[in-house]
Amino acid sequence: HFTVFGDDYDTPDGTCIRDYIHVVDVARGHIAALENFHKLQGFNIYNLGTSKGTSVLELIENFEKATDIKINYKLGPPREGDLPVVFANTEKIYNELGFATKYDIAQMCKDTWNWQKMNPNGYSLQS
Repeated sequence: HFTVFGDDYDTPDGTCIRDYIHVVDVARGHIAALENFHKLQGFNIYNLGTSKGTSVLELIENFEKATDIKINYKLGPPREGDLPVVFANTEKIYNELGFATKYDIAQMCKDTWNWQKMNPNGYSLQS
């Protein structure tokens, strides 16, 4: 089973809300920074994210839809220090580099499941 840590946070369904981002969007964000490197001055920090939060239960629901498999989970106690809502403010990367994510949580779950089915043991460490 999967443990959901906490269900009494001040969120619509009681579970933590986080900003999950598609791995392709992470790569695209890094490419945007490299493509704009010549324009950047000094040290720059950019948040990569969707600027949209998804609760843990919403994530589970999306994975169930993507996989057509019921995910067994149980509710556990909240973890010390967990904040109810955390998501990225992507205004700076959009304004300075023109970067915005392309993929939503449903597509992220579908692509994660497709990758896992094609790579059940992960990547081979042998060359």
